[in-house]
Amino acid sequence: MILAAGPAFAPLKWNMGKNNMAGYKARLLFVPEEAAITVPTVPDPEKATDNTELITAAGSFTFAEGGSIKQPIYLYSTDGEVEYKAEPQGEADGISFKQTLGFFFPGNTPGMHAFNAMAKNTRGYYIFEDPEGNQMILGQPGLTGSLSPSFNGGKARADRRGTTYTVTADSNYSAIFLATPIDMEVIGGNKPAPAPQE
Repeated sequence: MILAAGPAFAPLKWNMGKNNMAGYKARLLFVPEEAAITVPTVPDPEKATDNTELITAAGSFTFAEGGSIKQPIYLYSTDGEVEYKAEPQGEADGISFKQTLGFFFPGNTPGMHAFNAMAKNTRGYYIFEDPEGNQMILGQPGLTGSLSPSFNGGKARADRRGTTYTVTADSNYSAIFLATPIDMEVIGGNKPAPAPQE
């Protein structure tokens, strides 16, 4: 008997001594939906060749020539404030996930308030990264993320001041990983881009 290739139930095993640090790195990327011509996307479940491919977004972002956005937009977050979870939603035979991504930007700057004004009604895609360097994407074509910014200027001098961001999206998956990681440090201007190879 020949089994068809594709996703299949497999044992969930845990290797003794494996690292399991929670949380995410203090940086994210944002791509407005209308800025992207192509988006890293998961395959149709019937076309996935194995379990890994089922939840892996292949491809890359490309942007319109002449547009104001040429690459993902770098977003700083206070360390320890990036949080991701995927809660089940729906009926017993129609369960999907409500993906939620949270992060925090400190301060009371015009740039932050301008971003809040522009991003609040702009659907899009968000990239974030776990301690092992696995990059994940929230949002897929037709199921993009929606951002809600909430600013708090504090009351006491020792209070935290800044904007808390919450992004939500519906998905069939509890997580979607990027096949090809994006160098966030280069996009954020924290290190130079590699020299082109000849």
